[in-house]
Amino acid sequence: MYDKADEPEDLPQQMFDDKLRSARIRGITQMRKGFGIIIIVLSAVLLCMASCNVEPVDATIDDKTENSEQEMGQVKVLEYRPAMGQFVNVLPEYEEGDTEEAMCKKAEEMINRGAVVTLGGFGGSITMSLGEPIKNMPNSKDFRILGNAFISDDETMIGNSEPGVVWVSVDRNGNGIADDEWYELAGSEYYKPETQHNYKKTWHKSDTTLNNRFHTQPYFPMWVGDTVIEVSGTLLASHMVKTGDVIAQQILEYGYADNRPNTDTFGTAFDLDWAVDENGQHVQIDECDFVRVVTAVDEVYPMIGELSTEVGMLIVF
Repeated sequence: MYDKADEPEDLPQQMFDDKLRSARIRGITQMRKGFGIIIIVLSAVLLCMASCNVEPVDATIDDKTENSEQEMGQVKVLEYRPAMGQFVNVLPEYEEGDTEEAMCKKAEEMINRGAVVTLGGFGGSITMSLGEPIKNMPNSKDFRILGNAFISDDETMIGNSEPGVVWVSVDRNGNGIADDEWYELAGSEYYKPETQHNYKKTWHKSDTTLNNRFHTQPYFPMWVGDTVIEVSGTLLASHMVKTGDVIAQQILEYGYADNRPNTDTFGTAFDLDWAVDENGQHVQIDECDFVRVVTAVDEVYPMIGELSTEVGMLIVF
């Protein structure tokens, strides 16, 4: 069973600074109703400041003990393909003439210094590797993915959760390219009837429905040559919680990126034993070479805009 005392104390301070800054940027209201603390942050001001500077085996919450030894390897970003979103072209910053390769490099640099990159709305994705396989460790989760989620009420477990589905792949053909079969890591919502597994969406460059006054840059990734982006994948049901004018999200149980705070070692950890194939059948893999995170929500709210997964460091146990 996980013991909070096992949590590492040496995660980079920059990661927590960026988490706080990103939470402020999003302009999300944190509220502990009935206990009286409300923090409302001005998105536009802080964005300016930021720019200046079948069930899987053992897939339950307490299935494996936690290993406190962690290694923060240098991430290699192989693909960076965000959907539309209010932080696209900002995290990381697009500059005229940037190609997909250049944006991959920028995303890579941000993650490796402890910052987060945005995946935009539903279907936006990032594909990463560490240069060597991530092993399926016995009696331990295998890796963590950091983000910028937070919990504003420990009793009701609501806060800022913008979950992304995690996929893994094994380089079976040995070519070093992420072109082999992908396996979804089945989180707590995978088998629920309200989860859609083949949801499809087309993003149009001309669409302005996401636009808000705080973020005036183009929301469509500017390095994409086409005017549409077609995506598909797992869509989670809305977990929005509204109290008065305050909008937050219910924190999910386990198995999603950008769903729990980085201080929660257990909640941000993933297990290769959760891997399933396209039919939801458990797949035994001893290691993986590639990790992909895909935004798994399709929601837009006044003031806070669209929900979009943000991704930070990839940490191996």
